[in-house]
Amino acid sequence: MPCMDSHTVGGYRKQDIAATTSGTSCRLATLADAEPISALAIQVFLDTYATEGVRPDLAREALSEYSREQFEQRLQDPGRTFVLATLGLGLLGFAEILVDPQPSPIAGDAGAELVRLYVQPRAQHAGVGSGLIAQAEAIAAQAGAAGLWLTAWDGNTHALGFYEHLGYSDVGQTSYTMQSQSFGNRVLYKVVESLSDSQPLRPASSGPSATT
Repeated sequence: MPCMDSHTVGGYRKQDIAATTSGTSCRLATLADAEPISALAIQVFLDTYATEGVRPDLAREALSEYSREQFEQRLQDPGRTFVLATLGLGLLGFAEILVDPQPSPIAGDAGAELVRLYVQPRAQHAGVGSGLIAQAEAIAAQAGAAGLWLTAWDGNTHALGFYEHLGYSDVGQTSYTMQSQSFGNRVLYKVVESLSDSQPLRPASSGPSATT
């Protein structure tokens, strides 16, 4: 199922994006994907937060939270699903979803959680992120969740605008502690509709699946 969408995202037209993104497709991750997921996560994390250089706390966070071993553990969690956006053998982005409905930090808003949506910087504004979001919403709906929620750093105005464009509502504030420092986060929520006729994604190979 293609990850590319048919409309503009963030003011960019698809024809304005490098042709290398036009063959992007989505699939479920397998355990063998842990290493490229780790590398991409570190790349995107540092691109987002290390705007004034790589501080020691950012380096520690990147190398611990986003290590290959950490993603191997997450990929084997039966309640967690990873959707990958790929171009041939290359990984352009991924969505990590906690499928079982659970409460968000804001009382009354429960659903599946979009833990991470990371897209390689050069593939942003090309529909890759919105395609992954669409897959995450379909997975949440198929699991019977009423909605999909996530948290986003309140200093990441690009991400906040992106989610607003896709219909997510800002329902409140929470915080995230990174290396003993607290950062403000916005809680975003969207109701998802049942998609009974949608086709579930499959892993690209017969290796260990990220879901059960």
